[in-house]
Amino acid sequence: MKIFKLLFFALLLFSITSSCEERKKQHKATLVVEKATPSLEFLWETDSLLTTCEAVIFDDASQTIYVANVNNAPWSKDNNGFISTLNTKGEITNLKWVEGLSGPKGMGILNGKLYVNDIDNVVEIDMVTGEITHKYQVSGTPHVNDITTSKEAVYISGSNSDAIYKLANNEITQIAQDSLGRLNGLLHQKEGIYYATFATHNFGVYNETNNTFKTLTTDIGLGDGIVRLENNDFIVSSWKGELFYINSENWSKTQLLDTRAKNSNAADIAYIPTTQTLLVPTFFNNRVVAYKVKFN
Repeated sequence: MKIFKLLFFALLLFSITSSCEERKKQHKATLVVEKATPSLEFLWETDSLLTTCEAVIFDDASQTIYVANVNNAPWSKDNNGFISTLNTKGEITNLKWVEGLSGPKGMGILNGKLYVNDIDNVVEIDMVTGEITHKYQVSGTPHVNDITTSKEAVYISGSNSDAIYKLANNEITQIAQDSLGRLNGLLHQKEGIYYATFATHNFGVYNETNNTFKTLTTDIGLGDGIVRLENNDFIVSSWKGELFYINSENWSKTQLLDTRAKNSNAADIAYIPTTQTLLVPTFFNNRVVAYKVKFN
C-alpha cells in the first residue's frame, strides 16, 4: 500500500510541475505577442536659435548633444552652416562650436571624431578641440545625408545618388546603389544597415554580405532618421513632422507623433538609452525637442 501511495504522490507532483511549466511557457508566449507600443512625453525644447537644425547626435562620454544646423538653404554651398552643442537639459552650451560648413546634416561618432555630412563632403571634426581635421569628398552630386557607424567604419547615405558609401582607412568607397527613392536615414546593426527613403516612404534593411536591399514596411512618410530601442523595435521620423514606431517582429507601424499642423518638422532623430530620451530636430522650427519614451 505504501508503494502505491508513493507512486501516486510522485505522479501527482510530476503533473503539477508539468502544468506549471506549461503555464510559464504560455505566459511567455503571451508577453511576446502582446508587445506594448510606447507613448511620448514632452520633456523640453531648446531656444529657437538652432537655425534649420537637421540632425542631432548624443555623445555618452561627454554627455553632450551635437546639433547640425543647415542655416536656411539645405543644398547650397554658402558656408554658413554650423554645429551647436547642448547639455542634456536642452540648454545651448555653444551655439557655434564649429562654423564654416554649408549644409551639415547626418552625424556619426567614431574614435573621438565627429563625422558630419556636408552636401558632397564628409567632414571630420576632433571632438576635443573642435577643429576640422579632414574633409573627404564624395564624387558627383550625391547630396550626402545621413551617417551611421560601426566599430570600424563610417557609412554615408547619398540621397541624390541613392547610394551607400563607406569611409574606412581614410578612403571613401561606394558599396551599394539601387533605385530606392532618395535614400536618407541609415542605422548600422549587426544584421545589416537599416534605411529609410524620403521619396518612396520605405523602411528596409541592406545586407552588405550579399549586397541586397529589402523593404520591411512602407508608408512611413518622408523617411529621415532611425533609432533602435532596448526592445529591438525602431522609431523612424518623417521629415514633414511624424514619428512612427516599428515593431521588429512583424514590421507593423504605429504613429507616435504628428506635428505637421504646427509646421514643426521631424528630421534626423537621436536616442539616449540611459534616460529613454528621444531627440527631435525640427528643421525650419529651429529647435530641438526632447521626449521621454514611455512603455506604461
